[in-house]
Amino acid sequence: MTKNVYKCDLHIHTNYSFDSVETMESYVLKALDIGLDAICFTDHIDINKHYNTFATFDFDGRLKEFEQIKKRYGDKLQLFLGFEMGEPHLHPKETAFLRTLKSDIIIGSIHHSLDYEPNANVTRRQSERIYDRYVRQMVEEGDFDVLGHIDMLKKYHSDYVGDFEHVCQTLEICVKRNIIPEINTSSLRSGAQEPMPSLVAIEHYKSAGGKYVAVNSDSHSVESLGDGVALLDKLPDGIEQWLPKHCNK
Repeated sequence: MTKNVYKCDLHIHTNYSFDSVETMESYVLKALDIGLDAICFTDHIDINKHYNTFATFDFDGRLKEFEQIKKRYGDKLQLFLGFEMGEPHLHPKETAFLRTLKSDIIIGSIHHSLDYEPNANVTRRQSERIYDRYVRQMVEEGDFDVLGHIDMLKKYHSDYVGDFEHVCQTLEICVKRNIIPEINTSSLRSGAQEPMPSLVAIEHYKSAGGKYVAVNSDSHSVESLGDGVALLDKLPDGIEQWLPKHCNK
């Protein structure tokens, strides 16, 4: 199969996440309707002063439901089960537990830093620098497969451009650590002009030796499922859509 024609969405949230009400089955039906080849459920694990979803997460119930869905639809669509782990470098024991569940994908994301909160009395540029620092630290130290929304502030500031040098340096670390950068399209739904990160940054990733990216919607409802597929044809030559290791192309 030629590159970038395998249509998948490997970052979606169901009602097992605190910020979604969608069911697994609703996503599956939508994926079949729009012609996706594979999806991965990546519900939130966040441990901070706002949430501790690890403590209350229904791991057994989610796995049981997934197995039922896979039995029902697995001959029509490849289905995977993973997690989006917030700040995995700060929570190595919990992340290691997710590994014991044989997760297909663990996305590492920065959602809340230790010394910055959205309502704190800091300037926007200060918040950008703090966020950049935490992303770098996570990529250097964390155990995860896919780097989620490297410049998430685009999602909240439509004119945010980001520190291009920092993004490129972080992507270079991804190459060294075999971490796959996500191209997260949720910023486009929020009015930004670029996905997270930009395709220009992915050109630098390629020049640093990178080959794979994961183009994901970060959907919390079925309406946005698969909205990154249009980017597949725009990826730089030599960059391919990453797939879980046991995916049947």
